[in-house]
Amino acid sequence: MPSLDSNPSLMPRLPWPAWVVLLVGMGVSTAGSWVVFRAIGSSAHLRLLPWAVLLLGALASVLATALVALWLQRREPWHARLRRNTRAMRDSDARFQDLCEQAALGVVQVDSISLQVLSVNQRYCSLTGYAAHELLQRSALDLCMPQERGEFLRLLKALIAGEIRDIRGEHVLECKDGSQVWVEVNVSLIGLQQPRQILAWVQDISERKRLQQLEQQGHRQLRRLMQRLPVGLVMEAHDGRLVYWNEEFLRLAGNASRPDASSDQWWQRMFDNQAARERIRQRWKNATGKARAALNATSAEPTVCHVATQEVLLLGNDGQRRAVALSGVLLDEGCLMVLQDQSERKAAEQEVKQLVFYDPVTGLPNRRLLEDRMQHALVAVQRRNGFGGALVLDVDNLKSFNENFGQAHGDAVLRSLGERLQAGVPAGATVARQRGDDFVVILDDLGDDPVAAASRLESHAQHLMERLRVPLRVDGVQHHVTVSMGISQFGGKALNASEVLRRAEMAMYQAKGLGRNMVQFFDPQLQTALQLRRSLEQDMREGLEQQQFELFYQPQVESGQVVGAEALLRWKHVQRGYVSPGEFVPLAEETGFILTLGDWVLRKACQQLASWARQPAFAQMTLAVNVSPKQFHQRDFVQRVLTALAEHGADPRLLKLELTEGLLLTDVDDTVAKMVRLKSHGIGFSLDDFGTGYSSLSYLKRLPLDQLKIDRSFVHDVLSNPNDASIARTIVALAASLGLHVIAEGVETQEQCRFLADINCHAWQGYLMSPPVAVAAFEELVRNARAHESLKPCMHTAADVVAGGPAMSAAQASGTESVA
Repeated sequence: MPSLDSNPSLMPRLPWPAWVVLLVGMGVSTAGSWVVFRAIGSSAHLRLLPWAVLLLGALASVLATALVALWLQRREPWHARLRRNTRAMRDSDARFQDLCEQAALGVVQVDSISLQVLSVNQRYCSLTGYAAHELLQRSALDLCMPQERGEFLRLLKALIAGEIRDIRGEHVLECKDGSQVWVEVNVSLIGLQQPRQILAWVQDISERKRLQQLEQQGHRQLRRLMQRLPVGLVMEAHDGRLVYWNEEFLRLAGNASRPDASSDQWWQRMFDNQAARERIRQRWKNATGKARAALNATSAEPTVCHVATQEVLLLGNDGQRRAVALSGVLLDEGCLMVLQDQSERKAAEQEVKQLVFYDPVTGLPNRRLLEDRMQHALVAVQRRNGFGGALVLDVDNLKSFNENFGQAHGDAVLRSLGERLQAGVPAGATVARQRGDDFVVILDDLGDDPVAAASRLESHAQHLMERLRVPLRVDGVQHHVTVSMGISQFGGKALNASEVLRRAEMAMYQAKGLGRNMVQFFDPQLQTALQLRRSLEQDMREGLEQQQFELFYQPQVESGQVVGAEALLRWKHVQRGYVSPGEFVPLAEETGFILTLGDWVLRKACQQLASWARQPAFAQMTLAVNVSPKQFHQRDFVQRVLTALAEHGADPRLLKLELTEGLLLTDVDDTVAKMVRLKSHGIGFSLDDFGTGYSSLSYLKRLPLDQLKIDRSFVHDVLSNPNDASIARTIVALAASLGLHVIAEGVETQEQCRFLADINCHAWQGYLMSPPVAVAAFEELVRNARAHESLKPCMHTAADVVAGGPAMSAAQASGTESVA
């Protein structure tokens, strides 16, 4: 073991005061030992005692020295630790300050006694816009809003007194520029020594507050939106309470303010019929059960599931019934019931149905619904092996009602007739307005015996005729209305709806042809005639394309000279030869083909005028062309006439348009305007068949006419019937008083011609001179007449002047002297 002297590094490193204490101790111990020794004496047995005392003193000195050394050794680490702890505390404070400076939160240290700001970090400065030196030594209360300072001071006092551990809350700070910022503040005490400091952590929550405000605003807007939605909403909790509803729900339920407390009460109020209520509630439970099952079957975290829609009829507290589409959405909170008002949709559907299937004037089924009802009636009759019948009624002379009293008055007449028909048919029968002035009645239960069924059908028809013959009073005006009725029986033989109605229409037209105001059963021969009529219409259209039509000309004589002609349309069928105008012209009028034929006649007549203008013998020849009312009422009729003249270079002064009196009954103002425009170009006008229609002196005064034509019906019996003679004289006198020229048609004998001359009617046309002939024959007739220097009235006939041309008797004149 090395000694302390040989290894100085092993000697304890003692400071010099320790060595002094050690030596003093050793000296004191030695001196004490010697004192003891001298006091005892020098006896022998005590000779060893001094050495013992000396040893004891040495041991005591060593022990004291060891204790001092041990104390000194312990004292040195404590000072070191104290220095280390002090240095560590300074380092910790520095790191804390650095951490506060770098923190994302604002940090403020405040003295707990003066409440003055001791330090702030850069984040707090950037948050408020202040510099650090502007905040130091200011009161912490200055950092708060004025209205919050009192409460904040109370909380600080409670914190300092130990009554609360910290202060937490959301506050508003006012920045240097006057703006405000929302912050979350956490205030606590730090340090162990008194007085302790206050540390505040400040976090900017402006964005969070903005999002919260947006969310709250969105919730408010959503709530307002839900209140104003056009659908009713009501939340039914799991316990059956109604916890939310909007305004539309209250309206649909007929409540002014608040609904029932529970869904059970609501169901009872909305459905007064218990059976219907239970049935609808059961359907609703089934729908919600299916939705709940689907909701539970999903593997994810479902939150909503829709309940299928069903349509119900609610009885509101206000007594009104409303059609509602009821659906729902299952939520965690319960079931949100959705009620959508179907009243407008139902009303719109009803309106569409009314427009599509019902007549707007009478409210009766229209032709579309009529055909459907007719088909159902046919099926029902076939199923019962019975018979039914269809009656088609056409109002006689409804056009005159509209022309004399106006369209509105005519519609009122139709409504009254429809009401009478509905009141006069048995239950289950259908009354419909097919079109215009046509009504249809369907009876589908007339029994299984065909003869008895026909008898019952005729009895119903006569009963309706008697009801309709009773005078009507419309707008204070009494009317006697007559109808023509056609009857078609169905059953036994399979027929479709169109065929049954067509047969009844054919019978109706037959009733009209027999004098109107009567009932007529369907005759199978009518169907043959109808087929011929359709075939004739098709042949007529093809004939115009194949140039089968041509113009014939009947001379017009005045004072013994041929001064013009009337152009009359003729059709030479490839198989039938010449077809009477009385057969095809009415068909053309009915089908509207008269417009095409009329344009062709007008262009052909202008072409002929242009051709005659190049021949001196015909250069001053006038040409009369008949105009159909439908043709004249075309909007562009004036332009069509002027275009036809311009295309061929014809002289308008030589063209004369013949109008019928019936044309004057429709829109007189338009008629006069068109005549004035044409008159300004030199075109003349003649009123054809004068005296046979609705002659009116007021019309004659307004119309720019040039000529009146005495109808053949008056000329034919002018020598034997005093009334016809008087009418002829009156027409001539009237024309003279109005300054109009007058011409008679249908002159067939010399006696008729002389009579007309005696009453100062010197212009005439008819078979006495010539029937209508082709253009070549007409020109030859005129040349031969001119060759005799002058044609004196009543001296020559057509047979004396020209031979040839289509053979037509005078009896055909009524049909041939008509123009499309």
